[in-house]
Amino acid sequence: MGALDPLRRIVPRRWKDAIKRRIGKPLTRLQPDWKILKAIGPVDRPHVVFDVGAHEGWFLHSWKDWCPRAEVHAFDPAVEAYEKSKQLYGADPSLHFNHVGVGRAAGTLELNVMEDSRVSNSFLAPVEETWKEIDYHHGAITRRIVPVIALDDYARAMPSIYLIKIDVQGFELEVLEGARDTLKKTDYVFVEAAIRPLYEGAPRFTDVYTFLDAHGFHLIAMRAWHRGNRTLVETDMLFRRNELMPPVDPNVERVVVQV
Repeated sequence: MGALDPLRRIVPRRWKDAIKRRIGKPLTRLQPDWKILKAIGPVDRPHVVFDVGAHEGWFLHSWKDWCPRAEVHAFDPAVEAYEKSKQLYGADPSLHFNHVGVGRAAGTLELNVMEDSRVSNSFLAPVEETWKEIDYHHGAITRRIVPVIALDDYARAMPSIYLIKIDVQGFELEVLEGARDTLKKTDYVFVEAAIRPLYEGAPRFTDVYTFLDAHGFHLIAMRAWHRGNRTLVETDMLFRRNELMPPVDPNVERVVVQV
C-alpha cells in the first residue's frame, strides 16, 4: 500500500475526480494486480460485489477505485484481517465487513492461522511437501474456532450480485456448495484455485471449473503463477453466467488467449 493511501481515503471523491479531470487522468483505474477483470468493467452503475476471503481489503479497495458505485460485502474469518480492513476502509458506508468464514452451511470451523503467511490462513491443513517444493514458509500454525456462514443465507434477500470473488485457500468448493441459489443470480465469479494443491483435500482448478460449468457458467479468462521454475501452482479463473454470453462475431475467425 502506498504512502499516499491514507490521504486518498479521506479526500472526497468529487475532489479527486476534479483533480483527475484537470490533469487529464481517467476518473477510475484498474489496479494492475487485477487486469484479468478488464473484460467485465468498469461498471458505471450501482452493483453488488462479494469479496470472499477479503484479508485486509486490497481487492475491495481496488474494485472501488475502479467502480466507485459498487456495494461490496467482505468476508474473512481472521479477526486480525477483519480489524485491519475495518480500520483502513470502514468509513465507507458502501463497504460491509463480516468477521466470518464462508462455507457450505452455517456453523463453526477450525481455522489454521499461518503465523508467517497470514494471507494463507485456511480451514485446511497445509501440504508440507508442496510448500517446501515452492519454497513457501507458513511458520507456526495456531488454530481457533470461527463462525461460518453460507452465501445462500446471507444473500437470500438480494436480487442480484454482479461479482463473487473467492480467495479461500482450498475451500473454494465449500463456498460454492453453499452458494447454489446465489449463483443463479450472479453475473460473474472470479476464483483462485490450485494447480498443485497447497492444502490437504483442496480441489484442483479442474474441479472448480467442473462445478461452475455444471451450474451455468463458462470460463472467459485465466491467469496462473509459478515460483520462477515454470511449475504452475495456482490459477485465477473468471467465469460468466451462460445467459450473458454475447453472440459470436462473424468478423472474427478466432482469438488466441495465452494463459
